[in-house]
Amino acid sequence: MRLPLISPRPRPVSLKPSTPAALQTAFSDGQWTSAANLARQRYKATGEFYYTAVEVAAKSQSDNLTDRRLGIILANDLVKDGTVVNDIDVLDLIELSCSRVDIEYSETIGLLRARLVKAAPKDMNSSTRCFEACAYHSDWKNAQQISASLNKHFSDNRSFLFRYLATTYLYSRSDDCPEGSRKIFASLARAQADKAFDLRVMTAHQDYHLDKAVLTEPEAMLWLMIRIRHCTQEENLTLFRKPEYGPQALLEAGFTTAFGMAMHYLEKENAWDVLFEVGTSILEKAIKLNQEEALIIESDKRVIDLRKVLKSEAVAGESSIEKDLARAVSSARPQRSLSDHYILSISCDWNLFRMLYAAAKVHPDKKQCLKKVQQQLQKMIKALTRTESMRPIFQRAYDLVTLRILFERESASLSGTEGSTSRVVHLTKHIVKHSKDPQSYVDARDLLKEMNKPEVDVFLASLRAEGIKCIDFFQRLALISLTLRLRYYVTINSRFSCDCGADSLQGSNCVSCLKSIAANALNAYKSGMEDKSLPQNALPYANVDPLSDIAVIGAVCLLRLAGLGRWVSMKDANSPLYTVDMQLFLQAVLWLDSHVISAPPKTDQHRMLLVKLYLLMGCVSRAKQLWDEFDIKNAVLDSLGLLYLDRLSTIAPGLFFQGSSYENPAEPFTAHYTRAFKSTTPKWIMVSLETGNYASALDMVGRSQTQSTSCTLVSSVLEERRGLRMKGGKLDTSMDDHYLVRNFSTELNLRDVTDYGILSSADEFESYARQGGRSSDLPLHTIVSYGPLPTHTRAHLGLLAERFLDLVCYVQPKEYKPSKAGHVIQLDLQYATTTCANIKEGFKDLLGVGDEKLSEEEKSKLDSKQDKALASLTKPEAFYYILVLRLSEVVAHVLEAKATSASPNQLRDRVRYGIEETTRILDLQTENFTAVPEGFKSKIHAFHGFGALHAMGMLRESTVAVKHAASYLATASEKIKSVEKTRPSNEFAWLPPELKKMTGAATKSETTIKTRIKLLKSYLEDVDGWRGRLCDWVFGKYATVRDPYKEFKKEMSEKLKAAVPKANAEAWADQVGGSWRQLMTGWAAIKLD
Repeated sequence: MRLPLISPRPRPVSLKPSTPAALQTAFSDGQWTSAANLARQRYKATGEFYYTAVEVAAKSQSDNLTDRRLGIILANDLVKDGTVVNDIDVLDLIELSCSRVDIEYSETIGLLRARLVKAAPKDMNSSTRCFEACAYHSDWKNAQQISASLNKHFSDNRSFLFRYLATTYLYSRSDDCPEGSRKIFASLARAQADKAFDLRVMTAHQDYHLDKAVLTEPEAMLWLMIRIRHCTQEENLTLFRKPEYGPQALLEAGFTTAFGMAMHYLEKENAWDVLFEVGTSILEKAIKLNQEEALIIESDKRVIDLRKVLKSEAVAGESSIEKDLARAVSSARPQRSLSDHYILSISCDWNLFRMLYAAAKVHPDKKQCLKKVQQQLQKMIKALTRTESMRPIFQRAYDLVTLRILFERESASLSGTEGSTSRVVHLTKHIVKHSKDPQSYVDARDLLKEMNKPEVDVFLASLRAEGIKCIDFFQRLALISLTLRLRYYVTINSRFSCDCGADSLQGSNCVSCLKSIAANALNAYKSGMEDKSLPQNALPYANVDPLSDIAVIGAVCLLRLAGLGRWVSMKDANSPLYTVDMQLFLQAVLWLDSHVISAPPKTDQHRMLLVKLYLLMGCVSRAKQLWDEFDIKNAVLDSLGLLYLDRLSTIAPGLFFQGSSYENPAEPFTAHYTRAFKSTTPKWIMVSLETGNYASALDMVGRSQTQSTSCTLVSSVLEERRGLRMKGGKLDTSMDDHYLVRNFSTELNLRDVTDYGILSSADEFESYARQGGRSSDLPLHTIVSYGPLPTHTRAHLGLLAERFLDLVCYVQPKEYKPSKAGHVIQLDLQYATTTCANIKEGFKDLLGVGDEKLSEEEKSKLDSKQDKALASLTKPEAFYYILVLRLSEVVAHVLEAKATSASPNQLRDRVRYGIEETTRILDLQTENFTAVPEGFKSKIHAFHGFGALHAMGMLRESTVAVKHAASYLATASEKIKSVEKTRPSNEFAWLPPELKKMTGAATKSETTIKTRIKLLKSYLEDVDGWRGRLCDWVFGKYATVRDPYKEFKKEMSEKLKAAVPKANAEAWADQVGGSWRQLMTGWAAIKLD
């Protein structure tokens, strides 16, 4: 599928200095009518085609739709006639005149630019400007031809060679390149890049380099990108084994980023022998350099004298002698060459240690290789200590890789039943030593995977014991936090079976373990909060926040025990909170929020978790307040934005139309994408190619393609349109006019690019995948989401639904009175018929709906596709999209009445059946919306009402679709009768009663929505009562006699009441009540009639 290109903003155009002053002034001031008239007059006087281009460019900027197309008409004529436009300024003007219409740039303006360059290949100014224009518009087809010409005719300019390489590489990967030519252009790029690097190797040991050789890091990275993309693994590994082409040669040249790229490629391809050879070679050279440096420093007379003085005197703290010694060592240190500097800097990098260990681990002679790595690291640390270059970060990396080597060397001797081993002892010591380092949890978690169950149990007990006996209170909390987090990891990870004999949550999550972790976490949290000096004296200066980590782990255990995420296996639930244990859920929310009030957390996970939980319970203003604290802008919106925006319009529509447009939650997204596609990205691609930063240009092209096909982009458009439609006003822009998504078809693969790592660790993903996606093993980001995560299918269903609403909501302006009304109506009906047929087929394809005549095998495939599609939707969304599908079928039947061979009775039966299906689906959706779990007390219904707002929002969308479709069908039937005079006047007499049934069902559903809004508002009228009610829901006795968590809830209520200050609980309750009131103000303002 060809990627939809969004045309960038037109580049500024200045008229020639020879242009009359009046015309220049009118053109620059945007006086387009005057400019066009003056240009036309000038053309009559001079006959210069340039002034025709000025006139067309000026007219194209007006609001007249016919004038807007003058530029593309002129361009198409020039292309068709084979005309060569020799004036570069004319081409710039034609490009400007086409900026307000959709064009195939590479087949129009780009082609004209390529013709100019071919006709005048030695005109560097024109050729360069044409290249820049093509790069700005991502026209790699013509940019490649132009860069080839520049490289050929200006061979003394080395930058043209690498622009040629970059554009050839980009063209080989673009959709404009024919399938049969891609290998040719790829081979061409590879051959030229290899030649440039070969020239560098030829003069590697000389004082000069050839002009066409790779000289800079961006050029080396371009060579690597081309080889990695277009060469086989065998070819690359053969080349990288040669010293002149290997990663070490890149490092010694100072190309550290290119070195990292090469090393990561080798790691990805499992080229462990090459990695081991490179890593040991770098360490050997670094050891030698450090040892030589140590000898020079140790022989320095001043260093010797100061060390003797320092050794003989017992000096407390950092004395002046120590400072003098540090200066003396620095002075004695020999000058390093750049090559040596890069070798020494990378030799202490953790990534190099990690790769070296991984390579030794899989080596045939593993034992000897691990021994060699350990010996090299010991020599390195010793040499660094002698040169006084040792840093804590180096020591930590050394400690960790030494620990991993110990684990690997002892793994073979373990029987599988031993618990207390040297591995446990050393891991415990390592974690205790680095307990105040945020990375220590990751270290322990990764090494736990290599331990057997007895070892894990002993390690957790040992770590807990170390925490209890620790004298430093902050370190004690840090160790307790690590213990709880690791216990939670073991509990949710299916790799470790639980032997406590307790029940589970239909999966690997042991209920008894989760209860224990939650209770212990609350005890530890209470103990930490009682130390009033901790938030002021320790937390602000520490790298870890143990209290926040403890609160998050305890709250997550409560959420899992509450049954959050159970909606995945309950296909009829109208809300993620449908069967959630409300008390445990609210306890988790209060715990997390109370900590935010008392001591703002350092971790993003804490605040993001609260954002998601508040969205689930409808407290959107509080979620927005926490979200705004992240201050997420621009590119980060791609990766994190949907954590807040997804389904927001159906939960809190008031956010989209109350207040200024800048407060619209979708506005930052559309502003970011508009700026990125229309200005930032094309500009920086062009600038990067000009300045020789080729790798950056290639990265930005890839990033732009990812952005343009992301679910985040589509969701931002859908959420904004739904939110604004809730107000009842007409949307200003149709989908066909929305520049961000107008060219999207269902064939375009859309991807969710959200970074869920802010909520879930990689291990939760891994465990979930290993268990085949069981609902009990869902990662945290999934269970706290308001339904299934964004998918290709859901995004395209949303786009199709919007296109359908555009069709049925369109009303022709009253002032529009065409001279040939009948002809216009016929064209309108033809367009509507084609559009509706495409929408219907798109829905059927995405939802897996097929013909009855299909074979059993084809039906089975469709059933599987349908199950997958429905699994990506909430139940209210599934109702809505199936309903729109039925409506599109009904509309299609009526519109096709003119062309169909079916009899009037057949047409009537089809439409009646479609309308019956529509009303049935709408009734089912309404029934689903009003459903409340059995056994809940009446006053708790409010909580589930606020938790089911998404269902109310989607029901409102369904009623809008039904009412507008009914109105459109009534109008369409009249239009058909007006243009087909031969048709019986009573042919559609049966239709109005059927449409009345549709609108009656929609009105009934709207009444249900009104009743729910009124009910929820009435719950909130007693402002003072809400504080006590919410606190009662958290701390009260709501457990039934048969509730298996009855005693646990009682225990947690008492502990939470002791741990959370009363003022915090009351402030939280006030915030929740206030947030719900603000939410319902927005709902009360939506238009339902």
